[in-house]
Amino acid sequence: MTAGPAPGRTTALALASLGALLVALLLAVAAVGMSRGHPFEPYVVTNLVVGAGYLAPAAVIAWHRPRSWLVLLLAVGGVGHLLSGVGLAGVRPALDAGLPGLSDALGVLAGLGWLFGLGPLFQLLLVLYPDGRLPSRRWSWYPWAAVGLLVVSVGAQLVDPDGVLATGGLAPADLALTAVAVGALVGRYRRGDEAVRGQVLWLLLAVLVLVAVNLERAVSGSGPEFGLLAFACVPVAMAIGIVRHNLLDIRVVVARTVLYGALVAALLAVYAVVAAATTWLFPVDRAGWGPVAAVLVVAFALGPLRDVLRRGVNRAFYGGRADPAVAAELVGRRLGDAAGLGDVLEQARSTLRLPGLEVRDPAGEVLATAPPGAAAGPPHIRTGYAEIALTSRGEQVGTLGVTLRTGEFSLHRDDSAALSVLAGPIALLLRESALAEALRTSRAGVVRARESERSLLHRDLHDGLGPTLTDAAFRADAAANLVHRDPDAAVALLADVRAGVRGALDEVRRVVYGLRPLALEERGLLGAVRERAASAHPLPTTVDAPDPLPDLTPAVELAAYRIASEGIANAQRHSRGRRVRVRLEHRADLLVVAVEDDGGAPDGYRPGVGLRSVAERAEELGGSAEVVADDTTWLLTARLPLR
Repeated sequence: MTAGPAPGRTTALALASLGALLVALLLAVAAVGMSRGHPFEPYVVTNLVVGAGYLAPAAVIAWHRPRSWLVLLLAVGGVGHLLSGVGLAGVRPALDAGLPGLSDALGVLAGLGWLFGLGPLFQLLLVLYPDGRLPSRRWSWYPWAAVGLLVVSVGAQLVDPDGVLATGGLAPADLALTAVAVGALVGRYRRGDEAVRGQVLWLLLAVLVLVAVNLERAVSGSGPEFGLLAFACVPVAMAIGIVRHNLLDIRVVVARTVLYGALVAALLAVYAVVAAATTWLFPVDRAGWGPVAAVLVVAFALGPLRDVLRRGVNRAFYGGRADPAVAAELVGRRLGDAAGLGDVLEQARSTLRLPGLEVRDPAGEVLATAPPGAAAGPPHIRTGYAEIALTSRGEQVGTLGVTLRTGEFSLHRDDSAALSVLAGPIALLLRESALAEALRTSRAGVVRARESERSLLHRDLHDGLGPTLTDAAFRADAAANLVHRDPDAAVALLADVRAGVRGALDEVRRVVYGLRPLALEERGLLGAVRERAASAHPLPTTVDAPDPLPDLTPAVELAAYRIASEGIANAQRHSRGRRVRVRLEHRADLLVVAVEDDGGAPDGYRPGVGLRSVAERAEELGGSAEVVADDTTWLLTARLPLR
């Protein structure tokens, strides 16, 4: 079974055929008129071009979006313009042929075609652009209002073409629908993503061209008829916006158009005001200096006015990227109230009018995005994407990913400058977040270690000391019962009790010494380390330390002793050297514990559980520990804060 043509292609071909037929009909009617000596009417030309300008984009959109309501509205508009042209072209030839009725009918056709081409359906077209759907359910009234106004307009045109409703009475309603349609487009631009904004900007560019070409007609009510040809720009821009909205950097084009259009309008206004004021203030014989003065004022105002307008236009289209300091200030205001890194990114994105920002850690994992969930795959497979390194204290702590605007192929230098300023605070936030996560992990480790020690202590007391004391208690009771009846047996039992109590005392000492070494309790840190060094084997171990050491908390003493002991044991177990040296130093508010040997670590050596325990002991007190090993030296250094 062979599949038929796609619905989009069928619709597009049908629209193209209909357009060709109507264009041929219009040209044929116009040719008849010209053969009878009538000139080619300008409005016939404008309707021909605008009608074709509607139908061609309708066919293109139908090819790609066959189910879009925009196709139907554009097709109706194109047919309306072409039929209006047919009516206008046929009025006079019909009169020449002695067919006044046909001439009147063609006149009505021209009016109705104009209503379908640029009437309320055009406003509905703006509301449905670019996705062919209403902005929300709250807009469900709008199509009914547009169709209702069209029906009333058509009825007025048919019943009383010279009546109030047909000659401007419905203009306020038409103007209101137009204003609401413009509001819908503004809302789509403000709430839409980068693609929707690009589509709206394409339409805005067409409207700017339309207004510029027909400015004289809009102001005075008359002007060159061929300026109406610019209406064709609107459906063409819609087709480009829907099918290829990223064809070029439309934001740049629109921004430049707005800038220089506003500049020209402002200079003309300045010229007119100065010339009029000069004429009013000075006598008639000196009024000729008015234009000269106006030109001079315009010349002096050109530079400052252009700078002011450029800042305003850049702020509107690119946010604060032209002034990195302002952008940093705006983002900085959010830092204090930000719930997280995502809030800061969103503030930066909205400030610079960027499509998306994201932060990745050095491993490439996405930590935060703006807007949320905007990340789309690894950076190396994405287009329209740039990265900025995030560094703090000389270390790269992540990357700031930037989704470029539509039509941009690299990060603009102004964006790069602004984001480079923002990268510092973002890197600090990232580092703070990493430190907070490390602190949470460390606290969790401390809790686990504390619970593990409690469990071990509970087991030792329950399994060791408990049974011993229970047995002693039973034997003491038995001895008390036998002391009068069988003194010898009682004495024997008391001897067992004494042995059991001694065993309990030994068990207590074992548990207590496990919590805090006896040597540390009896000799202090320096004496305990020296005792541990003296018993080390096979490498001789020496200890260098100030005597006495500064006052140390029990926690610091215990951590320093455990670290030194682990360092000595590790060197005795793995080192290829001949001696081991332990140093205890007091530096400012730190106690530095260093264990080194002159042999270095063996090949393939990797830090084990013992050295990880050393690092955890130091970090629990807010300090740090590191191991440096090469072919000639193995050095363990721990820094413990004294407060």
